[in-house]
Amino acid sequence: MQYAIITNPVSGKITVDQKLIVLEKAAKILDAEIHGLDTVTSDDLGQCARQLAASCDVLVAAGGDGTFSDIINSIDTSQIPIAFLPLGTANAMRHALEYRGSLSHIAMRIRDGRVHEYDLINCDEKKRAFTVSAGIEGTLLRLRDKYLAQGSTGFKTYLRALFSAYFREYKRAAATIKVDDATFEVENLLTLMVVKQPYYGYGMNVVPRARFDDRQLHVVCIKSGIFKCAIGGATAFTIGNRIGRYLTCRQLDIRLGRPLVLQVDGSSGWEADAFTFKVLPKALKIKY
Repeated sequence: MQYAIITNPVSGKITVDQKLIVLEKAAKILDAEIHGLDTVTSDDLGQCARQLAASCDVLVAAGGDGTFSDIINSIDTSQIPIAFLPLGTANAMRHALEYRGSLSHIAMRIRDGRVHEYDLINCDEKKRAFTVSAGIEGTLLRLRDKYLAQGSTGFKTYLRALFSAYFREYKRAAATIKVDDATFEVENLLTLMVVKQPYYGYGMNVVPRARFDDRQLHVVCIKSGIFKCAIGGATAFTIGNRIGRYLTCRQLDIRLGRPLVLQVDGSSGWEADAFTFKVLPKALKIKY
């Protein structure tokens, strides 16, 4: 198979030269050239991805969850197989694909692996995703980005943003949630997570029963207080999250008492007071 690696020059904390160095061995294993480092905007990266997809058998996205999300929204991943080389430590996709070892080991797994057909989430007919949420995460991401811009790094930055969001910044919203044909009300929504795989960043197993290939959306609605949330956070790093109302469906509609910013694959999406999510069966061909 002919592989091409694409990476975002401005994602993460490492420079373009450092990215070339860390990807060098993986590129040799896959006999692939590295592209995308001369792009400036996300539109440029998407155009680069589409051009590469027309000339290779497997397009390999190297980066974090955001880069992977940009790529799956730039090409028809139901027709063009992609692969994922994780850069950084927080990647949800690294854990979802059960990657272990160095980039070289992962590249060999990609080279020797097979193509899997997985589902994605259709978000308001605007974007395809593997993890979305409406609730505290939008506030958390805004604070995280603020702290990162100030020079903070690592998991402590995430925790700082989480505590600030929970105790000071985030105001809970009322919600009407329709799951297929059933509807229920939530007065004080902390978060509504809609996922196709179990993990958030740093290996947090927030929806343990989620699966990439079961043609279902996996939904967790959380309105708990601080004590239960602390328990859920602790178990997410061990046996998996055990708090919140868990449901599965093929379509979910949420109407909110006030606008919230949608979290999409670890990045901020758009703000709205209503969202619709549908399962996209076999929308992702991924080789590993």
